Amino acid sequence: MVDLRPQQWELGGVVWGLGTEIEVLEFDPGSPDITTGTVENVREDGVVFGRDYHGGRTLTWELITARGYSASAARDAWRRLARVWDAAATRSRSRAVLPLRMRLPGGDTCVVYGRPRALEAGDGHGLRAGHLGLSAEFDATDPRIYADTERDVSLTLVATGTGGITWPTIGGITWPVTWSPAGERQDAVIVGGDTDTWPVITIRGPVAQPSIRLVGTDVAVRLDTTLAGDRSVTIDPRPWARSVLRDDGASLAGALRGSPLAALRLPPGQTVVHFGGTDLSGQSSASIRWRDAALTP
Repeated sequence: MVDLRPQQWELGGVVWGLGTEIEVLEFDPGSPDITTGTVENVREDGVVFGRDYHGGRTLTWELITARGYSASAARDAWRRLARVWDAAATRSRSRAVLPLRMRLPGGDTCVVYGRPRALEAGDGHGLRAGHLGLSAEFDATDPRIYADTERDVSLTLVATGTGGITWPTIGGITWPVTWSPAGERQDAVIVGGDTDTWPVITIRGPVAQPSIRLVGTDVAVRLDTTLAGDRSVTIDPRPWARSVLRDDGASLAGALRGSPLAALRLPPGQTVVHFGGTDLSGQSSASIRWRDAALTP
């Protein structure tokens, strides 16, 4: 991963901004689109507010190929930026996004997820000297600005009781059945930033009926299935994913019970996460990964 200096941006390994062949004249991080549920009162003054929803944001740049570089170097940089902005592999797949990283003065490196849109050259008068102005747009899928690094917590199951119930020999037949108590484990997740963020949860078998619950809330999900010891499933509530996928690519969305994926959010501060299920081996686990999020870069 490329280390960014202040006033630099990066997409697909291509860096632009201060000290590169393509400099930034102006940058606008944009504001989230807002869909309102406001309705007007009939034959009365005023309005009634409904539910409002925040969409994504559009980031825009005014760029110029830096005159401190040769014409050929500047045009090569333009080609590299145009190639990554085309995003052919990403735009051919539904829901696929790219991470756009940036570091503004006085801040740490952060990231948004979305797709490049317009990349337009100016009037072209500068091409004879090998330099020109550019304008660029990038649509982020949601309003959050995420930390550049992920954080994580791992949980394993611990039985809630000792032993279990083993059936005796009856009629000369020993039942090979043991009723084992379910396991559970919980730990605190400490989230920074100033807005809620999405936990990506990976559960590894062997475990039956695995569940995740945010303690102190009504948010809980359970998978109505059994994972073998060599299997895992990832519950990804992020807006560009919203999926429940086994490690072999099979969707287990139909096995999900409880809260909708959009409800799986971690607020800033401490949240206790509870992992439950039945595991006779004690080898299953759940990992929770997240990035702190903010509303400004």
